[in-house]
Amino acid sequence: MKRIVLLSAIASTMLLATNGDIMIGHGPKSTGMAGTGIAVSHGAESALSNPAMLNSVKNGEFTGSATMFAPDVKFKSNAGANATPAEAGGAYPNSAPQSYGKSDADFSVIPDFAYALRLSDTTVVGLTIDGTAGLGVDYRGERTSGAFDMETALQIAKIGIPLSYTVPNSGLTLGVEPVLQYSTLKINYMTPAGPSANTEDSNFNAGLELGVAYNMGDLTLGAVYASEIQATYDGNIANAMRDFGIQGVTSGDRLDQPAEAGVGVAYNIGSSTIALDYTQIKWSESKGYSDFGWEDQDVFSIGYRYDTPSWIFKAGYNHANSPIKEQNAKAGGQAGYENSAINFFNLSGFPAIIEDHYTFGADYKMSKDLDLSFAFVYSPEVTTTFDTTGMTQGMVMQGAMAQGASQADAGAAAGASSPSSATAKHSQKALTLGATYKF
Repeated sequence: MKRIVLLSAIASTMLLATNGDIMIGHGPKSTGMAGTGIAVSHGAESALSNPAMLNSVKNGEFTGSATMFAPDVKFKSNAGANATPAEAGGAYPNSAPQSYGKSDADFSVIPDFAYALRLSDTTVVGLTIDGTAGLGVDYRGERTSGAFDMETALQIAKIGIPLSYTVPNSGLTLGVEPVLQYSTLKINYMTPAGPSANTEDSNFNAGLELGVAYNMGDLTLGAVYASEIQATYDGNIANAMRDFGIQGVTSGDRLDQPAEAGVGVAYNIGSSTIALDYTQIKWSESKGYSDFGWEDQDVFSIGYRYDTPSWIFKAGYNHANSPIKEQNAKAGGQAGYENSAINFFNLSGFPAIIEDHYTFGADYKMSKDLDLSFAFVYSPEVTTTFDTTGMTQGMVMQGAMAQGASQADAGAAAGASSPSSATAKHSQKALTLGATYKF
């Protein structure tokens, strides 16, 4: 089933994002240059990249865009192949030979809007509404994949009010942006007792973004910090951990969006501009993600732009290692089971394993007031396999005891069970179309 979900001020998109669950760029101008924007301005679009870079807006500017996002995600696992069989009262749909199942959450449309207005020689204010992050899979009906009918949908949008102030007679610009985040989460799956019935939960929470830029003529330096934003989704994460027997996740239903800090540099050489950004995403300090073993990401972006009187051509490359790291599935006892289950959960429900993004794009100047823009992103397929043996052993033991075996015999059966694993494959394509009107 194809899904098209539109973003408005009160609803966000359903998507599978890039660096972890965070989009690499906001709008076609930034995305065409691999998400760089800490030290290079994209007009009104600059709000969430670095609010200080709004200083390039001469009078007023409005940008609207839509991203057609097409992730291709596949999964297989034999973790549940030896769980309690249906004839003994089990309900895991995983006893058949495992083959890759394809996630049905494979298309979405993501709108973005940005407005900026110059109030004086020194001050620019704006408004932005963006689908900024998310994750999601849908393996319902993929009964031979071993995905436990996993269905997840994390959806995040931000409304920001950026303000930039340029210190008179200097190249220094300061930026601040209060941010209101609206997010939703739903997690459902199949358990030994049958399907779960968790309901989607949403919340509003606030954060702050700070930016600075220093212009030295052809060279611009920038820095930005975005605060962590708390988020609690009642009846989802805690229920899932209970149903999968995971006791070590202590954050309850918290899944906070992490803090980010970055620096950038941009250099103009005639008609060419080269931009370099480095950003660190603090997953390891964010409640929820840290419980699932996510590690901080170092994101490196390089973007290139070439200006002509009618066209601006862009290209770039964005790289960050996957934040999902394999947990020790052979630790033994409850620790081995929980580590295996976390391995399974990360790859089946939140496969944020994409690492490389190749981008290109262009702006066409229809008139002095109107630009049309596009950007294309290609992320090649990544394949990741984690050990889930401890999870399988736990399910074998539970299944044997459900059929009347003693604890000792069930433990022996678990110890004799075959190793198991989970594998996810993930690639992405995205096309962003937009227009900018200057007034």
